Amino acid sequence: MSTPDPILQAFERLVRRAPLAPLVISPERRATVGDVDALARAAASRLADQPLAPGTLVGLAAVNGPGFLASLLALRRAGLAALLLDAQTPEREAQRVLRALGAPALLRCPEGWPQGPEGWSLATPGEPTDTTEPAPPIFPTLFSDNSDIAVVKLTSGSTGAPRGIAAPAAALLADDAALTHTMGLSGEDRLLTTIPLSHSYGLASLALPALARGTVLVIPEAASVYDPFVTAAQTGATFFPTVPAYLDALARMSDPPPRPESLRLVITAGAPLSAATSARFRETFGLPVHVFYGSSECGGICYDREGGAAERGTAGAPVEGVRITLEPMDEAPCGGGRVVVESPAVSAGYLPEPDERLRDGRFKAGDLAVWQGGELALRGRVDDLVNIKGKKVNPREVEAILAELPGVDEAVVLGVPVEGRGEILRAVVACRAGNLTTSEVLAWCRGHLSAHKVPRSVILLEALPRNARGKLDRAALLALGTGDCG
Repeated sequence: MSTPDPILQAFERLVRRAPLAPLVISPERRATVGDVDALARAAASRLADQPLAPGTLVGLAAVNGPGFLASLLALRRAGLAALLLDAQTPEREAQRVLRALGAPALLRCPEGWPQGPEGWSLATPGEPTDTTEPAPPIFPTLFSDNSDIAVVKLTSGSTGAPRGIAAPAAALLADDAALTHTMGLSGEDRLLTTIPLSHSYGLASLALPALARGTVLVIPEAASVYDPFVTAAQTGATFFPTVPAYLDALARMSDPPPRPESLRLVITAGAPLSAATSARFRETFGLPVHVFYGSSECGGICYDREGGAAERGTAGAPVEGVRITLEPMDEAPCGGGRVVVESPAVSAGYLPEPDERLRDGRFKAGDLAVWQGGELALRGRVDDLVNIKGKKVNPREVEAILAELPGVDEAVVLGVPVEGRGEILRAVVACRAGNLTTSEVLAWCRGHLSAHKVPRSVILLEALPRNARGKLDRAALLALGTGDCG
């Protein structure tokens, strides 16, 4: 690496100072700082099976737990940049992403609590690649002022093709420091970990505090709606970053679990939180929900310091050190504009092609907003990305996959609002009668796409509805029944 990675430096200070301190715990298991350090060496031995030149981009698909932290440490110690994929990414989708972004290998850790080198696999999907003498890394070419990229977050471009967001270690740590100060977190907090560490939200609010400051991560072992609260009560978790869909499900329960006494701060991000859900949660559990607004490109943007921002119709005030301007544009509401963010946490740029919207410490977001009493109120998006439980899905990507299914004449994918669930993804497929079933469509999608990109509603028609001008009739598409859901 051209310069020492500050994330590694911070973690190595933890190893020297407190190797026996807990770092990841669950009701049944415990991993110390030293344990995670040892696991990182185990992962490094797997990486040694196929030498990769420093600066190479390597895919990482790891389940929440010590294994994820160890995987990221191992890649950075080898001077490799981690391309973060969902742990359950299907093999064909992984190949497609790695090819698009120029990553010759994929490191997988399917168990959250691996026991040794056998817990990891290193594969080179697709055509064999000679990585002993690779072409010069692309980062210095694209980002001449900051070529030491630690992590590449996965997103989608306007065409639906895989796209990466290149984040230097310094930017990630700047985001961590700003959020720690803004949210009032301390070394005594224990972070309830239910969102994927591979997502920008989980990386910033969970993985980075653990690696940089030794903050304890608490991992629920079960997948029920009760388990996060049960785990928090058993382990003394204090901080719970989550998504609106979970809070809505919890607040709607006829017999909700008691709030853990230790829990003092609940934040939500990734999708809009409704005022009704915010109010129900507060009334049920006696604790306000704090809205957190951020982006993969720039980390935290706004935070609701007092709680209840959803009930006020805002996303809170700017995070410490973040400057927000509203760029006037025709689509913007009166007095508002497009959100533009400047801060030390802004990523270096996009891969494989740069974009003027993200460069030089400045990110031009796709959101439209207005100021409301010193807080930012979001008023829609410039683009048409669909927000599925906090994960952005480009409908064009799903449509391209559907077009490859034999029997599909035409397909359109769109987000459909559902009360209490935010948006779901709907696929309306045109095909000849009897050629396809909804089950076949869903099976095809599940085999080619990550779970959050698979449509929850599938409707089969002989022809897509169009208006008098021949354009797709969006109103008619939205007015269709619920369809068959997977």
